[in-house]
Amino acid sequence: MIKTCRTCDSKFEITPVDREFYGKIDVPEPGNCPRCRLIRRLQERNTRRLYYRKCDYSGEKIISQFHENLPFPVYKPDTWWSDKWDPLQYGRDFNFRRSFFDQFRELKQKVPHQGLYVISGTMENSDYTNCTGYLKNCYLIFESDYDEDCYYSNLLKNSRDLMDCSVCYDCERCYECIDCIDCYNLKYSQDCRNCQDSYFLKDCSGCKNCIGCINQKHKEFMVFNKQYGKEEYEKMKRDFGLDSLQNIEKLRKKVEEFFITQFRRPLEEENNQNCVGDHLYNSKNSFECYDSKDLEDCKYCVKVSLGVKSAMDYNSWGDKAELVYETASSGDNIYNVKFCTTCTSHVSNCEYCYGCARCSDLFGCVSVKDKKYCILNKQYSQEDYLKLKGKIIAHMKKTGEYGEFFPNDLCPFGYNETIAMAYFPMNREEALKKGYGWVEKEPVVKRHEPVDKGPDKIGDAKDNIIRQILSCKTCGSYYRIILHELKFYRNMHIPVPDMCPDCRYEARMRMRPPLKLWDRKCDKCGSDMKSSFSPERPETIYCRSCYLKEVY
Repeated sequence: MIKTCRTCDSKFEITPVDREFYGKIDVPEPGNCPRCRLIRRLQERNTRRLYYRKCDYSGEKIISQFHENLPFPVYKPDTWWSDKWDPLQYGRDFNFRRSFFDQFRELKQKVPHQGLYVISGTMENSDYTNCTGYLKNCYLIFESDYDEDCYYSNLLKNSRDLMDCSVCYDCERCYECIDCIDCYNLKYSQDCRNCQDSYFLKDCSGCKNCIGCINQKHKEFMVFNKQYGKEEYEKMKRDFGLDSLQNIEKLRKKVEEFFITQFRRPLEEENNQNCVGDHLYNSKNSFECYDSKDLEDCKYCVKVSLGVKSAMDYNSWGDKAELVYETASSGDNIYNVKFCTTCTSHVSNCEYCYGCARCSDLFGCVSVKDKKYCILNKQYSQEDYLKLKGKIIAHMKKTGEYGEFFPNDLCPFGYNETIAMAYFPMNREEALKKGYGWVEKEPVVKRHEPVDKGPDKIGDAKDNIIRQILSCKTCGSYYRIILHELKFYRNMHIPVPDMCPDCRYEARMRMRPPLKLWDRKCDKCGSDMKSSFSPERPETIYCRSCYLKEVY
């Protein structure tokens, strides 16, 4: 069945498999296309734009994902997770003369929100992180779980000693790596698996002691896809001068020019069975899924991993999640969750909830913890809960609310604060026209005292650099080098970066493909295929069969 999206007027298909899933979880068919549904859910996640503000419980200064101008109270995480306050004190009766979303909006503006989205009790020395859990000694990493000693990174899982990395799983001692799995001591590399002790690799597997290589499998002492002996390789490595920022940038440019001359595979995927998606790994029966790992029977899922089953239109987290629909930024042992956002840790049988934890059988609740059978933060008996919930759903179907995610004006963030901006960029005028919010970034205040320029070589970085103020070569904003960061650069023999963390993150994101697949022809055999490379791009793309014949 072909439908027209209510938001963008594009055509989209409801397949028999989709309809079977909607019937299984008893929801209406969606009115918006998968792309518009995803954009709206991505706005629920502000990972990197953090603010100083006061905790509305204690009055102390805290760091928060919420600007102080927002209408609702904000508590620091330890307070929010504690029993010092009762979210049920904000409970209210449902008014059938009004819409559900209007009543939910009023509740959401009164109930305290968690200042940072973290799992209290799992964070050790990792205060300056957001959308995280199970961390130790981490700083300014986001959307990450089960990591240790990681800095300035996003979407890391089960990793340690990483700096300036994005979308990496089970990695150790890596720097400026993107979309890498099971790698060790890897630098400036992308789309690699089981590689180590190498620089500037692209789509390589099982390689070590290589520089500037692409499409290589189980190789050693390779430079620009050419084989060398160990002594010759070591001499070339010394001659590259990889401890110098200037030399790194020269080599980066040379590598990029070489890579564009080489063929590429259409999609980054590995160990999948009956799947269609990009940067999808270890999955089964999953379609139109991206940046995900360990999925089964899923569709339209993005940035979820660590075990996800029977989910559709679900983004940002996972970790033993099952039967999830139109839900954002929720995970850690959740089951049968629909139209929810920012819910965590053992949540089940919940609909239209925000920020709830360790709960079951909730409808339209905000920041509720350790409760059952609540509607709009008011407690009911099981019998009364089920009866009232049924009446509310019937009411929402009449108003056209049930079956759709929260409307735009229920999102607390500006479009440009959220991860939606990274995947579907818009300017201010475009965002406001579509009904999204926008928050202007505070301008850089120029300093009167001198601003330092970092050294070109790591050997020239003195201990006092941690007290200096550096200026980003890209945006002009100021940043510092912290002590652990300096130790990391020295230990890895890499130069101090000349860009601020935000610009380094944006540079990494520009290297990643969009969340979209195109129909195109294989540039070798002419067969039809799906690819994350649009036909207009300059890269030579081989179908999976031709690619495998070339690399093995």
